Amino acid sequence: MKHLLCSLFLCLLSVSVFAQKRDFKIYIETCDILNFWTAYDEVQKLSNPEEKVSIFQKLYVDKATFGLQDFIKSRNFSSGQWIESFESKPKFWKTIRNKTEKIQKDFKNIESLYQNFSQLYTSFSPPKIYFTMGNLKGGGTVINGNLIIGSELAASDKTVDYSELSPNYQDRMKINSGIIFLTAHELVHTQQNLRGTKTNLLGLCLKEGSADFIAELLTGKKVEAPYIDYGMQHQNSLWNDFQKEMQGDNFQNWLSNTATIKDRPADLGYFMGYIITKRFYERSKDKQSAINTIMNLDFSNTNETEFFLEKSGYETEVK
Repeated sequence: MKHLLCSLFLCLLSVSVFAQKRDFKIYIETCDILNFWTAYDEVQKLSNPEEKVSIFQKLYVDKATFGLQDFIKSRNFSSGQWIESFESKPKFWKTIRNKTEKIQKDFKNIESLYQNFSQLYTSFSPPKIYFTMGNLKGGGTVINGNLIIGSELAASDKTVDYSELSPNYQDRMKINSGIIFLTAHELVHTQQNLRGTKTNLLGLCLKEGSADFIAELLTGKKVEAPYIDYGMQHQNSLWNDFQKEMQGDNFQNWLSNTATIKDRPADLGYFMGYIITKRFYERSKDKQSAINTIMNLDFSNTNETEFFLEKSGYETEVK
């Protein structure tokens, strides 16, 4: 009987894996990319500014998928802003096109992310991914449980002409190796405990940094970002600064500060959350339990996040 149940389980497992492979494309939506470049080409034929805005609105924005609709609302995109961007950053848009139009070459690797996640975390629930075209306001986000990728940033790398962009964007593109890691990071966000929205700096940094750490486990590759390299080399000084602010709700020195930070890499809060999570995982004897704790951590609960920090041992390590 035991052998029969075992055989039945293996059979069901193989069927499940086959079904997942067969149906994986139902989780991927890319028509926004096609619509974007169709609209872009039509805009290039026009000289009247109002006509440019109108045709872009008609061919791209009005045809938006549900994911792009949410992205537009969350970032306050407008057709006029896109037209302005085409005219002020023509080299970037021309050179990023090929990258975004061939984004499907990475779908097998993204499928592997889903499979790896289901093995790492038994409660994994596969979300839909919308590959959209944004306007340089974020490479990825999660809205209404869906993973939304801004492909113009996610797919950019050192081969793209980024000379018209800010230094922080240039630094990221110099080391970006494609869409896989960013997709893995955002995929983690779709599975995190995000029921509470209001949090302090520590909670928000743990949310982002833990997504980076889990993404490392999913991809088997280290995070490639300026904030990681800088953070590893300046842990003591960063911790001294961070602990003074981590209980507050002023994030400007640590997160979403690409446009304002001058003397060091942007988003160093990601590093702080990453290194705390990494140390927590490394100190845990039961790795599966550690993953469950990380994925279910309530970032809005200050008692939970402070206890997580304490259990990581990072406070005593870095002193």
